Amino acid sequence: MISFEEAKNIVFSNLVKLEVEKVSLKDSFGRVIFNDIVADRDMPPFNKSAVDGFACKKEEIGKRLRIVETIAAGKAPTVSIKSGECSRIMTGAKLPEGADYVFMVEESKVIDDIYVEFVPAGKLKDNICIKGEDLKQGEIVLKAGTLIREPQVAILASLGYGEVEVSCVPKVGIICTGDEIVEPGVTPDDVQIRNSNGWQLISQAQKCGASVIYYGIVSDNKSDLLAIITKAKSECDLIILTGGVSMGEFDFVPEVLSECGFNILFDKVAVQPGKPSTFAVSDNSVVFALPGNPVSTLVQFELLVKPFIYRSMGNAFTSKIFRFKTAVSYSRKNIERTAFVPFVFDSNNLVNFIKYNGSAHISAIDKADGFACIPAGCREIEKGGEADIVIMFS
Repeated sequence: MISFEEAKNIVFSNLVKLEVEKVSLKDSFGRVIFNDIVADRDMPPFNKSAVDGFACKKEEIGKRLRIVETIAAGKAPTVSIKSGECSRIMTGAKLPEGADYVFMVEESKVIDDIYVEFVPAGKLKDNICIKGEDLKQGEIVLKAGTLIREPQVAILASLGYGEVEVSCVPKVGIICTGDEIVEPGVTPDDVQIRNSNGWQLISQAQKCGASVIYYGIVSDNKSDLLAIITKAKSECDLIILTGGVSMGEFDFVPEVLSECGFNILFDKVAVQPGKPSTFAVSDNSVVFALPGNPVSTLVQFELLVKPFIYRSMGNAFTSKIFRFKTAVSYSRKNIERTAFVPFVFDSNNLVNFIKYNGSAHISAIDKADGFACIPAGCREIEKGGEADIVIMFS
């Protein structure tokens, strides 16, 4: 059994190599930028007004000024500002030559629609956005490896990128094993349960942007398992299996992986839930074989598989860890493994541990805000003590 940190290091040292493709801006959300994105011009590209108001010479504030034109956003000024003059100007419009100050409409008194006077309403502010104050032409705006979310889409659009080069998404195959599981639409008999792992993993992988192939449920039969893993290996960059990795008589996964040409790099991790998590590699694909209990699968996907997918696409994803005080005490008997325990925040932003019966208790996770990380060797956290918490599913 290796430590959880060792497991992460092994996983992140065996990323899959993905190709590059060009996608439209419309389809870029959730993808990872392959090359640095640079500004093609200064931003703003000209000195512009930050408010609706009047552009003038700062030295002439307080004088009665003649309005020489109105400058709308998107229209070029036609008149240079001379002494005793100003231009009515709209937010975002280009500043006319000769002007170095804009006073707001709220600070003005217009006379006969020909003249205007400045009526001070507070601290003087020039209300001008200076050319290049946000970005300089040639400046790197988004680095390679950036995950494209809403702000990045807006930035790409502002820089003129109708298309963008991104890493291809990995093909992820999902296989569930076990004679005891049936699909959600099937009524289970007295010794069967419904398959939650497969559908949970599909949603988790899709949320990471992966292309998912669901291979369904495979019985506890070695030849059936060998056939489906062989097929998945030929079609996928990453295979996720659930079940069949413990020490039972019908747990064939490790043996079959070896026969399919995978090298198992670890098969036990000092983590709870998820101890029998297995990671194996071949020349062209990798396998995460996760335990059959749904909370184990849920947590280990978030902590190991999710960052693996993002990092394979070039994004240095890592789970966000914060430190919070606990509202109640927590204790445990087995301190050999790092434990991840579900919690909710109370109204004072203190960590409250959820009633949780173990890694099969998936319904306990419904209201969870995240998981508290209890390090190996830690037996107890007193009320008011601190715990590292991981926000998942965000």
